[in-house]
Amino acid sequence: MRALKRLSAFVVAAVLAGAVCASASACEFQRGPIIKLLEEWRKTCNHPLCGRIHIAESWRLKDHAKNCEEKGWMSMREDVRATIVAGGAVLFGEQHDNPLHHELRSRVGFASYASAVFEQIPADKAAALDEFLASTKLNYKSDALERLKAAIDWDKSGWKEYAYDPLLTAALKGQVPFYAGDADRDTIKKVAKEGPSALPDEEKARLKLDVALGDKADAAVLDQLFESHCKQMPRETLGSMAFAQRYRDAVLADAVLKAIEKRGSTLLIAGNEHVRKDRGVPWYIRQRAPEKKTLSIMMLEVEDGKTDPEAYVPRDEEGKPAVDYVIFTPRAPHTDHCAKVEKN
Repeated sequence: MRALKRLSAFVVAAVLAGAVCASASACEFQRGPIIKLLEEWRKTCNHPLCGRIHIAESWRLKDHAKNCEEKGWMSMREDVRATIVAGGAVLFGEQHDNPLHHELRSRVGFASYASAVFEQIPADKAAALDEFLASTKLNYKSDALERLKAAIDWDKSGWKEYAYDPLLTAALKGQVPFYAGDADRDTIKKVAKEGPSALPDEEKARLKLDVALGDKADAAVLDQLFESHCKQMPRETLGSMAFAQRYRDAVLADAVLKAIEKRGSTLLIAGNEHVRKDRGVPWYIRQRAPEKKTLSIMMLEVEDGKTDPEAYVPRDEEGKPAVDYVIFTPRAPHTDHCAKVEKN
């Protein structure tokens, strides 16, 4: 049965993503909804990287795509299919406050996957989500989005301010099960305050939180937290918060593995930092189930004067790419929270 699910997913993915035409040249393919959006960005954005897909690891470039303009798209599409068929996880990152990131992923074709996992839905809403999906029997109705939001208390979640409606609607229309991915907020707060002592030893062992990331990776997480807190908190006070970040990655990985066990493959919707291969969700999956195939995709906003795609690629402590593909997007307006802090 699971093999049939994977084969079905492969066929659907080929249709939705825009399969290569058998009678045409190797570079020609049906332009599906994602490639059309990328082409639109190229026309409206004045940065040369907008709408481009960069292959972070050169060995992923497919032979049949080497002389094609859309080599990044063609290679990524093939890797996505291979990951689905292998019963693995496609980890698709985002910048939360860029609506274009949610619009693009709303076009991935959720029906191509056996399931999906959302960072934006915490564990304490899992039962309500399951009950909602069971009541709908995965049949999309016009009021489904509002009923979903009511079921999981979306308006109180902190995600309301971001433009997730197209993405959630696409998941509902995809008619596949999707699952809560993140830990519940109260537990995250407790871990951020108390650090490792907030969790039982057996839970830390199960999630592989007892395995060290490494000094450089730990330092990188602290640097990130220091920057995100507007450089207002001493690094030495951020240790518990860094562990909370690890905890969230480990819980997301746990949700991904459970979704794969239940359904055969999955798509993770999460922030860019969570899909990093060197310290995010893929790292924890490797510790627990190294045989599971993962594919990490980030969406990154272009920056003025920064035109070398390699300059955007996040790297591990050895300089290796910490992501498989980067999709370059136009910038969105952002609130400078640190400027407000400085004024106060």
